[in-house]
Amino acid sequence: MVDEEGLRALRESLEADGYRIEIREQAGRIGAQISATPEACEECLVPKTVLLAMLEQALRVPGEAIDLAYPGEPAPWAGA
Repeated sequence: MVDEEGLRALRESLEADGYRIEIREQAGRIGAQISATPEACEECLVPKTVLLAMLEQALRVPGEAIDLAYPGEPAPWAGA
């Protein structure tokens, strides 16, 4: 379901700013957890709405199927 090439490009972009992304597919939904490394550039992380649009394009899935969590927020799959 996920476009791995698109994910790779987005992952590289996030890693350049000190962030990691973990993607999990479950029950027709995509969970995306962003985490910060000690080297993370706080000003570099775009607002959630912007990153959600980027994920939608990169993964080639509709935005309403993506659950996105930022650093410090519970993982989208934490309640599963």
